[in-house]
Amino acid sequence: MNNIRQIKLFDDKFIVETKDSSLKLNCKIENGKCYVDISKMNLINATKVAIFCSTYCFINNFQYNLCWIVADSEIQRAISILRLKNIEQIVKEKPQRKRTALAS
Repeated sequence: MNNIRQIKLFDDKFIVETKDSSLKLNCKIENGKCYVDISKMNLINATKVAIFCSTYCFINNFQYNLCWIVADSEIQRAISILRLKNIEQIVKEKPQRKRTALAS
């Protein structure tokens, strides 16, 4: 992901614009929190997007806390180190694969 040029917030989407493209992140507002799934992003991109979008919302007095859904505890830890006041992180639960026992 190139340098972020602009962040826009619409009703149910964050739009993160870079030099070459734009990224649309769906939001879901529930129980006074805005949930955003960035679990498909790697550590660097997820941290960058969470920091910039959270800062954008803080500056613009966004009425909900952001809850970032991340892929693993390493990303969760990287974002939480910054101690931003308007965010939480949740590690996305991976679906359990069904195991079958082979009878001998």
